[in-house]
Amino acid sequence: MSEVQPDYLTISYRPDLEVLVGRWMRQVSFSEMCQGYYLLLQAAERHQCRQWLIDVRRRYNTDREGAHWMVTEFLPTVAPRLGGRTHLAYLLAPVILRDPEGDSAFPTTEALAGRPFMGERFIDEAAAVAWLQQMR
Repeated sequence: MSEVQPDYLTISYRPDLEVLVGRWMRQVSFSEMCQGYYLLLQAAERHQCRQWLIDVRRRYNTDREGAHWMVTEFLPTVAPRLGGRTHLAYLLAPVILRDPEGDSAFPTTEALAGRPFMGERFIDEAAAVAWLQQMR
């Protein structure tokens, strides 16, 4: 049975890599972002997948509100539902890494230390997938 996905996010599962892939297709509002991450979590539950590749190259709006919601509200609910530490590899456009506001909104690796989730940023999809494979 296929499920309807919103126009702003595609979700697929790569069984060969055991990676859930979410690709944001456009700019999103805060409520769309929240809804999209809950859709990703539902897909991850179906596949029991804790390795996520999140492609945000078309979504240039990492902001403090969204980052705060992710770290304080959304991500703490993921580990209990998936049964362990979740790894999120964010695929970013190079310009985002050069944007001081967007960069400061993204939690650092140190800020995520000891949490039941870990995120890392990449500009190369192969490197992101390799990191996810290493984290398994």
